[in-house]
Formats: sequence, structure tokens, C-alpha cells
Amino acid sequence: MTPLARVAHALPGRKRIKIDGKRGDAAYFATLEKKLAECPGVVAVTTDPRTSTALVSHTAEDPVLWNYIAEHGLFQFGKNETSVPTPVHSSIAGGIMAAEHKPYTKSGKKPDIRRLIFLAMMGMGVVQVIRGNIAIPAIAAFWYAYCVFPGMNGDNLEHALIETRLPEES
Repeated sequence: MTPLARVAHALPGRKRIKIDGKRGDAAYFATLEKKLAECPGVVAVTTDPRTSTALVSHTAEDPVLWNYIAEHGLFQFGKNETSVPTPVHSSIAGGIMAAEHKPYTKSGKKPDIRRLIFLAMMGMGVVQVIRGNIAIPAIAAFWYAYCVFPGMNGDNLEHALIETRLPEES
């Protein structure tokens, strides 16, 4: 029976595959390394039986690689294991966007996530100044706070503390 595997990390042209059921099986990983290296489009294969991983560098398209693995019975994936995981930054940004559009249940108003992030970044900047890290960390925290400051980029101009438009001439 072919062992179950999962994609632990995926980048274009590089996949790290975990085969937990074969942990410590040096003979299996030596055979896997040899057979995967024969796949058209595979540049390099590195396996480690101690961590039960195979690192595959390839120029072939993903479906070509997955079909080769299936045809040769090297391992099989569980349900949806060949799909690339969602990047962390996308899931965080999506969560913030969803929170900004979800109304408070009691007041009916939207939470102002940008103001909370602004206050957190300003606080982090002050802590870095107190610690003496003025050169990079404090400036970075202040810059991030400025970037999320309410009223920047044309939103919430009526609540902005800094005037971003010139007064119109009468």
C-alpha cells in the first residue's frame, strides 16, 4: 500500500512533501529520491528519513509532477493535499477586511480597526524609543502607524486629525 503524504510547503518550482508514515525508513526515502529524480522536469530531490520529508525542486508543472507520482505509486495524497495553502498575509488581510465590515451588535457601528492598529503601532513606537531603539524599529512603528492613520488615502476625511486637502479659495 502506498503511504499517505501531504504538501508541507509549496512555492512555484519547489515542494516540501511530508510522508509521516515512513519516518525513519531510510530505504524508502532512498528509493523515493531515486525515482523522483527520474521524473521529467525534476531538477533536484533531497530526502530526510529523520523528518520524513522530501524536498523536490522542479521545472515541470504541478499536475505533471502529481501524475508521475501517482503513476509510479510513490505515495498518495489525502483529500485536497495537493492544493497550495492560503498565504498567511492573505488570511490576515481577509480577517481585517471582514472585521471592518462587520457591524457591532449593540451600537450598530463598524469597528474602526485602522484606529486600533494606529494606536498599537504608536504604542510600539513609544516602547522602542524608551528602549533606545530609535534608528529603525521606532521609525518603522511610527511609519506603519502613519500609513494606517484614519483619514489617509481619502477615507474618513471628516475624522482626520491632519488636514490632507488645501482649503478651497472663495
